[in-house]
Amino acid sequence: MMKIVITANDNQGLNGQLAQHFGHCPFFAVAEIDANHQVISVTVEPNPYAENHQPGQIPQFVKTLGADVVLAGGMGGRAIEFFQQLGIEVASAAHPKVGDALNAYLAGQLSGVVECNHDHGHHC
Repeated sequence: MMKIVITANDNQGLNGQLAQHFGHCPFFAVAEIDANHQVISVTVEPNPYAENHQPGQIPQFVKTLGADVVLAGGMGGRAIEFFQQLGIEVASAAHPKVGDALNAYLAGQLSGVVECNHDHGHHC
């Protein structure tokens, strides 16, 4: 059993919109996956730190959700480091929908993460 947490702009689960920015996403879709890569259940958790957060707060929160993997449009370097320390895999997804991002990950199409570089005005 594996839990994959995906950044979401709404509470529509797999039909929802993927949030492009990890730190400010309003919701997290939490998908439970069985050994055959089938989705068992999907729940949606509000991000308690969407408006205001300290470094490390959201990775710790995601850990409490039982995450093995986090899928996000993009993520800052600090958050990536926190997840690495927590032993949680991070992957970038450029898909418009939560379910599409999850399916791409399960199909082995996603690996690695795109780091947000705010110095150059690039917001992911």
